[in-house]
This record gives sequence, C-alpha cells and structure tokens, in this order.
Amino acid sequence: MNDRFSKGYETIKQYVTKEEAARMIEADALADVAPDLRKMIIEFAYGDVYSRPGLDAKSRAFVVITAVVTHGVAPQTKTHIKRGLHAGLTQTEIVEALLQLVPYIGFPRVQNALTSFSGCPNIR
Repeated sequence: MNDRFSKGYETIKQYVTKEEAARMIEADALADVAPDLRKMIIEFAYGDVYSRPGLDAKSRAFVVITAVVTHGVAPQTKTHIKRGLHAGLTQTEIVEALLQLVPYIGFPRVQNALTSFSGCPNIR
C-alpha cells in the first residue's frame, strides 16, 4: 500500500464499517474487468478528496448523496445513503435533503432515490 491508498483506506472507515472497508478491497466485484478501479477510488476519491479539510464526514456525505441522486445513478445512491447513515446523517436529514431537490431535478429522480432506503439497515 502506498501513502495515498493508506490515507484513503483510513478515510473510508468514516463512511463504512471496518469489515465493509476490508470487503471492498478483498471482494472487489470488478477486479477481473478493471483491477485498478478500486485502487483509484480509494486513492483519489477517499485519499485525496474526502480527506481534505473544511467539511466533516456528514457534510461530505450530504454532498455526495445529492450528487449521485442528481445524476440518477441508483446503485451508487443506495451505497452513499448507507455511507451517509454510517457517517452520522439521520434518515430524516437525508429525506429532507432529497425533497429539497424536487424543484431542481424532478420527482422521478427523487422518488427513485427515496426507494433506496428500502433495504438500507439502520446502521447509526
């Protein structure tokens, strides 16, 4: 592991359990297709971007949730809602943030995002 990877790996633990962080490395579903993708996510997204000063984990989770919802990417929406809950956001905070998006991105994307709560265990 290099320094960026180590920093990213430690940062991601603010958003997932230690077990989930380890699973992300050991059971990468895309390892056969794109073996460097997981490394890039951990080094760049979490090692360089998520670890920057200025925002706490909850605020960063809010930003990312609204970004993935705006893009309409359902699998990542569910992933980042779970990570936001782990970072300390409440279901109410996430729902209100999503409802705030309705005038800007429309009912269908917000409704799709809200369905991501089904199957998301309460991990607070």
